[in-house]
Amino acid sequence: MDLRVFTFASINIDEVYSVPHIVRPGETISSTERQQNAGGKGANASVAAARAGAQVHIAGLIGKDGLWVRDLLSQTGANVEQVRVLDGVSTGRAIIQVDRSGENAIFLFPGTNHKLAKADAHRAFARCTKGDWLLLTNETTAVAEAIAHAHSLGMQVLWNPAPMNSRMMDAKELVDMVDVLVLNETELLELAKQIEGVDYESDSSQDHVGLARQIIVEVQIRAIIVTLGSKGSIGLVRRSRVNSHSILVSSEPASAASSSSASISSSGKGDDVVEIQLPCAPVPKEKIMDTTGAGDTWVGYFVAELARTQNESPESIGSLATLTPAMVRQAMRFATYASGLAVTEMGAIPAIPERSRVEAFLKTQNI
Repeated sequence: MDLRVFTFASINIDEVYSVPHIVRPGETISSTERQQNAGGKGANASVAAARAGAQVHIAGLIGKDGLWVRDLLSQTGANVEQVRVLDGVSTGRAIIQVDRSGENAIFLFPGTNHKLAKADAHRAFARCTKGDWLLLTNETTAVAEAIAHAHSLGMQVLWNPAPMNSRMMDAKELVDMVDVLVLNETELLELAKQIEGVDYESDSSQDHVGLARQIIVEVQIRAIIVTLGSKGSIGLVRRSRVNSHSILVSSEPASAASSSSASISSSGKGDDVVEIQLPCAPVPKEKIMDTTGAGDTWVGYFVAELARTQNESPESIGSLATLTPAMVRQAMRFATYASGLAVTEMGAIPAIPERSRVEAFLKTQNI
């Protein structure tokens, strides 16, 4: 059976306002355009995974005001049987400002996203099989319960802990049950502060690889992805033992890159660690319209491509330990170019490209 992607998803209604600049404290400005779209980090990533070709099963809660969002998610080909309607509570909302350069500022009203409970996780994963992927973020409640249950079922867990909770439960215990972490620079530093044994002050704010290396030594994690904006991607993949872990450091492409090539080298203590360097997608700055859903697009495409490559490689089904550097690089490239396309259009879900567009974009770079 093909590996599937299950999502324990935040589901929002996005209200997007185009503004000349992000509003300052005490300032009143006029918006030039308003859009209402489906959104939420979990929903966005779910749609990205579906458009990338994965079999996606979404679990989440909406209010009656969000029925149209569930219909839209269903139209992407995702299974929405576990997207339930909760009476008396509004669907989550995101109020998004987008300035002329495409940068954004967001505040959230959690709504039904903060009503998810342990029982929802058990219900959501009832049809999973060992090796299926779970993708989730920190925009919902019951995150720890969902991770623990998925881990007990033998699922592969990809966790994007955004927004990062500075009062998270035992971070090491939780991360030990995760296969892949996706964080930005700020979230990486916050996680490092919460894991005993990691000396986060010894590494400069720019040494993300150093921090990630420390974390991977302390926890039973298979991969870490750190989004670095326009700085490109670095992947460190340990390949010497069946039970080895890997570490990835990657980026959300938000601007042009000078090159689309990747390089590989080996380094590491004791184990054979392969380093992959990958620039962001070559998107001219003048074409960037909205970065709102770029990171979610990256995550969704990445997990979908990992599932696809595992499906095509029988010896690696159900295990990240057998991922090769070539498989990781392939997933990183697809994710990078998908999110590069996403920033050229307005909105989150409306901007997520179909797989055919990503493949065409890659061909223009002779990849």
